[in-house]
Amino acid sequence: MLTIVLPDALETAVTDAAHRSGLSINEYVTAVCCDALSLEIDRARVDSYLEGTPAISHERAMAWLSDLANGIRTECPR
Repeated sequence: MLTIVLPDALETAVTDAAHRSGLSINEYVTAVCCDALSLEIDRARVDSYLEGTPAISHERAMAWLSDLANGIRTECPR
């Protein structure tokens, strides 16, 4: 369990966004945190690639991008 304290304006924005999305506040904050962590993982992979880690094949990247364009969100391939 995690308890956070947000500034009033941010708490209101999160509450409003959760209601608009049809999720509970807990579900919404969980989804936002998952998205943020996924971005951090992707950034770390980009940094690793820029530092010389071998890249994935073009075909694998295109398959992932095609899925992403079709609304299928998965972790960036390694």
